[in-house]
Amino acid sequence: MSKSGASGPKARARKAQQAAGVRYTQVRRAALPSRNGRTVQFLLEDRYELSTLAVQIAAAWALQGMRVLLVHEYKPSGIGMELYSRRARERKAAEQRLQEWPGYRSTLLWKAGIGRDQGGLLVEQHTPWSTPPADPKYLTTDDSPLRDALQLGRRHFDCIVLMGRPTWPHRELVDHFVVLAATNGAPVAETLTHGAMPEDRREHPLTPEQSAALLRERHLNFLHHRPTAFLGMISGSRQLPAAEPKPGFIHAVEANMAATGIPLLGHVHVGHHDLATHARRTDQAALVVASPLDPGVAQAAKTITNRW
Repeated sequence: MSKSGASGPKARARKAQQAAGVRYTQVRRAALPSRNGRTVQFLLEDRYELSTLAVQIAAAWALQGMRVLLVHEYKPSGIGMELYSRRARERKAAEQRLQEWPGYRSTLLWKAGIGRDQGGLLVEQHTPWSTPPADPKYLTTDDSPLRDALQLGRRHFDCIVLMGRPTWPHRELVDHFVVLAATNGAPVAETLTHGAMPEDRREHPLTPEQSAALLRERHLNFLHHRPTAFLGMISGSRQLPAAEPKPGFIHAVEANMAATGIPLLGHVHVGHHDLATHARRTDQAALVVASPLDPGVAQAAKTITNRW
């Protein structure tokens, strides 16, 4: 097809070039501005029950039209001597472990449309977070590979989720922190033991202030009081939230949590992903994206973006 009859982005850019009197490449750059994505880290202590929740929230953002990047730390499995074993079973097991860690890679997990900027996008990236030390006896302090990966990701994605190391907040690199608490909502009662026998256990009702204090004590203690500015907390459990003891109780708990700087952003009923999905390491994200989202994930994801 001749240039006069061409259609699509190039034809539109040429028309803009003729109208504005600028070069074609300048028109293309102006039409595709770089993004300024935000970096999010989910902090949690229970890595088993809620291990898929961060990926589910990222998938919900992609379904809502955002371009999302999951950044994992690449850790090579190392070359074991079993690769040279005389026993075929040991060699095959070592080769299998090596294949599960193929190296630095980026994987497209989900895409809404076929165009370059058509709808949401979810990409998983495995990249080094630090430079190996010159002397193996010492730990490295150079995190420039991770900084470069995040800087590049912000240019092309709306949100970058820092995966791994969920108990250590990277305050210098992350814009927002969200705590994932393994609990069935706000506690309404506390069971106290008054003796050695089971019948000596008694359930004591809590006030909203006590309930909020328990949430903070139980689900922030793993951070060892490191100063961190939280965007909020999301609770998740395989059980449904306890019934509200009296009208206004949950609202009072939410007000108390918000006043202390850790607002409650929602509750997720975890349960759609089986135990095998939680245990997978190499393709867990792909399995989670291919499954239905747990109840409450979409609303929690929207609540997080509303607070940005």
